[in-house]
Amino acid sequence: MSQHNHDALKRVNFFVIGAAKCGTTTLFTRLSAHPEVFLSPLKEPNYHSRADLDPARFSKAFKANTKLDLTDYFAAPDPLPEMQVGFVREEKDYARLFSGANDTHRIVGECSTSYLWSPSAPAALKAAHPDAKIVVSLRDPIARIYSHYLMARKYGFVKGSVVEAVKADLAHPDPSWGRSELFVELSLYEAQIARWRAHFSDDQLLVLEPGALRKDETWHDLQTWLGLTPRDLSDSAGSGDANTAGLSRFEGLNRFLTASGLKHVLARLVPSGLKQHILGWYYRSDEVPALTDQERQALAAILEEVSAARQG
Repeated sequence: MSQHNHDALKRVNFFVIGAAKCGTTTLFTRLSAHPEVFLSPLKEPNYHSRADLDPARFSKAFKANTKLDLTDYFAAPDPLPEMQVGFVREEKDYARLFSGANDTHRIVGECSTSYLWSPSAPAALKAAHPDAKIVVSLRDPIARIYSHYLMARKYGFVKGSVVEAVKADLAHPDPSWGRSELFVELSLYEAQIARWRAHFSDDQLLVLEPGALRKDETWHDLQTWLGLTPRDLSDSAGSGDANTAGLSRFEGLNRFLTASGLKHVLARLVPSGLKQHILGWYYRSDEVPALTDQERQALAAILEEVSAARQG
């Protein structure tokens, strides 16, 4: 490894590890606005979970809608462009993500939601960054499942009701990241957090309970815990809800465009300004159905059953 890459990686001291659909994008965008923070322009590089992630085995739809070949991304000049998700395999590429950090940045890190789920990530990250501070953001587990379902349905990965989609996902013959949705698995926080506690001390691991990100004091306390100069982050990008839910006006067409990869192709071809207008019409955020009491009860029963089976 070159000295430049070594120096870049030495600065890395902070990770948001999940859970998925629990406010990690809000954490990323708000903290990125702090002048003493540098976060990877690739929000989720998934580097330390790579032993559990095999892009070659990802589902056809996932492959078609995710940028897996990052060659041209890393060929770009500095600063690297912002991107939501990628799967970085090489250390030199991972180090490049932090080349823009300097001595003014007290916190340097990234936010990969696969880390909380990944069995291998705690040990891998501990070996690479033993003094890192780790943040886990949680949400009511049923609300997390429903938010995840709405996102998956929005992008055409699933169909049917939330209960139907969850049951179908549980029956997947090869469940894993990038191959199935892991609706229930990603809401089983206790065992996942326990893996991280086995590798990181209590003063290194901060668990934000459901609802914490809506409180101003959380943001003040988080900055203090990270050794940052506290400032008001409420006006920064991401102060509102990130990744807003919405449903396509044409769900059958939407699933076809997703499965075929045409949606991903069209997204690259359409100019950004026009794309925002099209997306605003194509997805109906005002008609997203609320979770019913019956659905909540059914999901609670599924969660309890799966959790008991794992513990037994």
